Amino acid sequence: MKHLKEPEYTKLLEYQRNGLIEQVHFGILIHMNKNGIIKKIGNDNNYLFYQRSCMKPIQASLLIDFELDKKFEFTLEEIAVCCASHTGDLIHQNIIKSILKKINASTDDLLLNPHTPLSVDEQKRLIINNLPAEKIHNNCSGKHSAMLAICKHNNFDISNYNDINHPLSEIVINKVCSLCETKKSEIVISKDGCGLPVAAVTLEQLGKGFLNLFLDPKYKKIKDAFLNYPYLIGGKQRLDSEIINISNNLVAKVGACGLCVVVNLDKKECIVVKIADSNMEARTNVVTQALLQIKWLDTNNVFSSRLNNIYNGEIKSQYGEILGSIMPCFNIN
Repeated sequence: MKHLKEPEYTKLLEYQRNGLIEQVHFGILIHMNKNGIIKKIGNDNNYLFYQRSCMKPIQASLLIDFELDKKFEFTLEEIAVCCASHTGDLIHQNIIKSILKKINASTDDLLLNPHTPLSVDEQKRLIINNLPAEKIHNNCSGKHSAMLAICKHNNFDISNYNDINHPLSEIVINKVCSLCETKKSEIVISKDGCGLPVAAVTLEQLGKGFLNLFLDPKYKKIKDAFLNYPYLIGGKQRLDSEIINISNNLVAKVGACGLCVVVNLDKKECIVVKIADSNMEARTNVVTQALLQIKWLDTNNVFSSRLNNIYNGEIKSQYGEILGSIMPCFNIN
């Protein structure tokens, strides 16, 4: 691997309380289209970042390439969950069970560990009923179900489909390179938290991958799955779900370590955000502020929607007193 110069992150947010700055967050923010970057805040120096869960819709595009949406008669809901970092609600679980039934697989075939669902409601249900967390509660279980479908179609061994040298990995990485307009020799491959291989590309290449995917009529079902079933992409009070929910032309996907990509389908542009310290609240504020600045969202639909539950720009006490504000330090216009 060639030597990579570290990113030069810039300050994106300040938390101010009574005139004092008590918290700051740094990162990179890119506004771009297929032709390249329109504006960049910070300098990523073409550093490579693992796509994490932003890679999920790119992986799911293989379902369309192999025409598995037709072979297994996948619904838009099932395609959405294949792209999701879901909260493990009952609706997510039932859809995953449906996918597994269609491909003649079971939860035992999923090569991932159970973990506590992100959904508070589902956590309560498990506690009340003294039930353990299961594999389908894992927020990557939809992606794994999609990978099982690809393996079943190609007669691949499913006992080790998460191996980095498995033929599934080669297919997925080649797809990443195709959509993100890069070469295998120019990326870095590791494993994601759920055990599947994950690719590292530049932020601009990640943006290209999303634009090439969501603007291609071939992948209309993936686009429609995001637009019609935003809750399935994440869940309650999840940034990507709430952005999609309050618009009719934006698709969004978050990834671990401070990543988020938002595509404007009408303008054929996207923004890519990377928060240096991976803080989720900072990511929410930076993404929302950026969308407000470039007028992809307006204050009326932000503050009158569920997005207001996770973004309001205010620092409050436990009693609801406004103590300070979360201030953007960038201008993406």
